[in-house]
Amino acid sequence: MIIFSRALFLKEPEPIYPIRGTFIQLLENSHGQWKENDWLIFFSYLKKLKISDLYLQWTVADTHAFFSSSSLQSVKFPPLETILKLAEQLDIKINIGLVYDDKYWNQITKNPHQVKVYLDELLNRSTFVAEQIAPIAIKYKSFNGWYITEEVDDINWRRVDKKELLFAYLGQLSSALEKLTPGYQIAISGFCNGQIKIAEFKKFWDQLFKRTRINLALFQDGIGVNKLTFSKLPNYLAAFKQAAVDNQKEIGVIVEIFRQTDGYPINKKPFQAVPADLFRINLQRQLASRFSQNIIAFCIPSYMMPIAGNLGEALYNRYLADIEENINSDSRLEQLR
Repeated sequence: MIIFSRALFLKEPEPIYPIRGTFIQLLENSHGQWKENDWLIFFSYLKKLKISDLYLQWTVADTHAFFSSSSLQSVKFPPLETILKLAEQLDIKINIGLVYDDKYWNQITKNPHQVKVYLDELLNRSTFVAEQIAPIAIKYKSFNGWYITEEVDDINWRRVDKKELLFAYLGQLSSALEKLTPGYQIAISGFCNGQIKIAEFKKFWDQLFKRTRINLALFQDGIGVNKLTFSKLPNYLAAFKQAAVDNQKEIGVIVEIFRQTDGYPINKKPFQAVPADLFRINLQRQLASRFSQNIIAFCIPSYMMPIAGNLGEALYNRYLADIEENINSDSRLEQLR
């Protein structure tokens, strides 16, 4: 008599990892006005969604600081310490961004001399902000490290001279952050417009890892803004991951949970987007899971929370139901084993 193992009939499905983290873009007219109870509600949503990592994309937006400062203009209710305190209570890790400059994308298109002047100024501003934040942040166990606000793309840094300027800037800034808070994470994110060969893309990130103290790089999947397609994305992600592995660095994948409706390159209007369909988001998670367990959403506060309006609340409820169903399915599969 032939006895078949149950395992022969139970094909192991590819894992689809849950969203582990999210970004938040701090805004003066909303988050700068929030009181502690508003942040309590915000963090309660994060816990229900099982979020363990929160990335503050910046803590200074142009001239407004989101922490108490004697030398910068702080928002009405600076939230940084409240965020760190509540995150510590809920076991959520905080990664702190530095300076957002709305002129960044315009400035880096200029000639190398102008780019150098700009990056030198930005380095001074970012280091100054980090020096003010560090004594606050290290008081809290929730502080996980830094996030370098400037995003890296595949178009603006292709010239060798400008690439050298970028690596010098990131090298100096990451070294300053490491010296300021030894042992803490230093993260950055990048994206691809599909305008670069895969081998060249891998070489770029290999050089960036070698020239800086950055130890976590997050790749934006570009699906929400149609920069990459589901067919092109895996090749770039594979190259990105290999560059990190070769340099003993960590990666994560940023899943864009929105669908762009207005703004460049669609038209010249300001950027507008709405929450994406959960089916599409799950396809993004499935693809991302092939490369990393570290899946970060961009961004839950804007597109997948009750505070994001009716569409945001609907996506929030659908995602909660979806992960609950997956937990139950995993439990039933484990029992069969």
